[in-house]
This record gives sequence, C-alpha cells and structure tokens, in this order.
Amino acid sequence: MGFFDKYKAENAGRKAYGLHVVGNRLYDQDKTAEAKAKHEQALKLYEEAIRGGCTKPSYVMAYGVLLLRFARFEEAKELFLKADSTPGITKAEKRQLRINFAICQWKLGQLDSAISNLKIAMSEAPTGMLYGSLGYILIEKARQTGDFAEALEFNTKALDYDDEDAVVLDNLGQLYLAMGDREKALTYFKKAHENKPRQVDTLYYLARLAAEDGDTKQAIDYLNSALDGNYSALCTTTRQQALDLKAELEKKG
Repeated sequence: MGFFDKYKAENAGRKAYGLHVVGNRLYDQDKTAEAKAKHEQALKLYEEAIRGGCTKPSYVMAYGVLLLRFARFEEAKELFLKADSTPGITKAEKRQLRINFAICQWKLGQLDSAISNLKIAMSEAPTGMLYGSLGYILIEKARQTGDFAEALEFNTKALDYDDEDAVVLDNLGQLYLAMGDREKALTYFKKAHENKPRQVDTLYYLARLAAEDGDTKQAIDYLNSALDGNYSALCTTTRQQALDLKAELEKKG
C-alpha cells in the first residue's frame, strides 16, 4: 500500500470519527433521526477506511463501538480482536478495548467471559460506565441462575459510587423487580426517570408497572416517550417490546 492510499484510508477514518461524534451529540439532543443518519454515514466511511488499510486504534475501536450500536456483534468482535494486536496501541486503548470486547461478549450471550473481562477492567480503574455495564450483566446472570447475591452486592456498591447515575438506578430497579420486591423496584425506576427522563429502558419498566396498577393511560404515555427516544442494540430492552406492550394495552382499551 502506497503513501497516498494510506493517507486516503486515514482521512476516511478521520471523517468517519467526526460524523460519529456529531451523531452522538445529536442523540444527546434527542435528535434521533438526524443522529442515526450521521452514524450511518460514519459506518460507510469507517468501512472504507478499514478496507483501505487504516489501522489507527482509536478509529478501529470507534468503528467497533458503532457496529455494536447497529447490532453487528460478530463483526465488532472480529474488529476488536484485530485491534488488540495493532502496533502502537496504548495501555489505555487496550483497557478500553477489553471493555468493548466484554460488551460484545454480553450481546453474544457469553456472560461468564463478559463478566470476567469487566471485573479485570474494574480492578484496574473503576468508572461509572463499568459499574453500569457489569452491574447489568450480573443481573442478567442472576436471572439465569436464581442467585442474586453477587448482583445485589455489586449494584449496591455501584449506588455508593454514584447514587445519581440513571443506569445504576435502572439496574437496581430491574434487580429488585427480578427479586420480587416491586415496591423497591418502582422507587429506583422513579429515581432513574427523574435523573434521565428519556432513558428508554426505565420508561418501559415504568409502563409495565403502571399497567399492572391499572393506569393504562400513564403506561401508554411512558411507552410513547420511550418510542420517541433513542434505542440501540446496547439497550436492555427493545423498541419491539415497547411496541408490543403498547399494542396489548390499546387492545384492552
């Protein structure tokens, strides 16, 4: 590959990264359609960059994260494996790569491996994002085994770390709901909603609980807000779940 080809590939990666960042900002502003369009443009340019020989770790990892958002998990996994052996990758980038790879493992159903990798990352440097991610995967594992002890202990520590983090609060809502403590679950879902009103997972569970209480109007309001929000493959609930619940409630009248 000549110098000009490498330059073109790196330039495509730089443009893709810029569009990726703009898309993220648009999502933060609840401009979902515009954000998705930017991310789709970024995907095409990332593909062009990688195909052209771009190996810059930050661009390769960002491309992998965007692939995760679009539920292209196997492709993301292969990209992360490739990035791990990229010359010049820094220690910080390797750590982020481990986290991204663990999220990919979670989405591919490899919970034990995902938990192991996130625990290693936690031992190196705890962050709010790690508390949220590992906290949820431990809940998912507990749902499978019926043993909630570790999930409860870890998510309680996550709350001590940041008691205003909407993901942590939502995790605790889901945890207590899975444990059968509906009252505590509702308390945490409400706190999560106060701190991040557009969080789609929280809106879905609030809708479910409102429906169980017979407040169909409130439940549908929650679902409408969720459906106007930002769903990605990294959410713990899906747009289809919200649509199905809304259809069921509307059918009942």
